[in-house]
Amino acid sequence: MRKRTVRTALPAALLCGALSLSGCGEDGTGEEITGTLARNSAAESGELAFDQAGHEIDGDLTCTDEGTGENLKVTCEGTTVDGGQARMVADAGSDPRIETEGGVTFEGFTIVGTVDGDEVFRENCIGVGC
Repeated sequence: MRKRTVRTALPAALLCGALSLSGCGEDGTGEEITGTLARNSAAESGELAFDQAGHEIDGDLTCTDEGTGENLKVTCEGTTVDGGQARMVADAGSDPRIETEGGVTFEGFTIVGTVDGDEVFRENCIGVGC
């Protein structure tokens, strides 16, 4: 699998229709990039971050996104195996990135994870390779 890097703060995102880029892939391949990539990437890397913080997620995190570019915000919610309510909020910074290659890295965001309202991690990079 080839490495994909999505810079959510790309000016091209604004020119090509926010987070629904068709024919506007960063590498010129015309690859479609959508908010779905941000949500799926946040879910996968968030589950790893909760696990590393000692709060394994039961099932999958469910994520929503709002905004674009440097204003992108992804919110994920789920339940821990112990029954706690897990929530992760990732706010885009000045150079947010989503990278995939044998796992997902979510970087350049302010990422806060809570369980039952108590903060369990605060990072700017979560996932494989952080």
